[in-house]
Amino acid sequence: METIATIAKNQLAVTPSVSPNGIRFLTLALPDGWTTLAPLTNKVLLFKGETFTFRGWNSDRNEAFFYQDGNVATFSSR
Repeated sequence: METIATIAKNQLAVTPSVSPNGIRFLTLALPDGWTTLAPLTNKVLLFKGETFTFRGWNSDRNEAFFYQDGNVATFSSR
């Protein structure tokens, strides 16, 4: 029986949800609060082919919220 697991690089555990008005969002648990979140606030998360951007956080529960956002550009260098 295999008993070894590896940590996936550049991946975060998220909880996907849909608000009552139909907005899709991701919730991230942040055990270290803002220290963990600060580097992520200017990042775009890709989940099942959809983009999500930072919208806010609940400091009482140490959770961050990333909402689905169509206003994301992709660029490449030549």
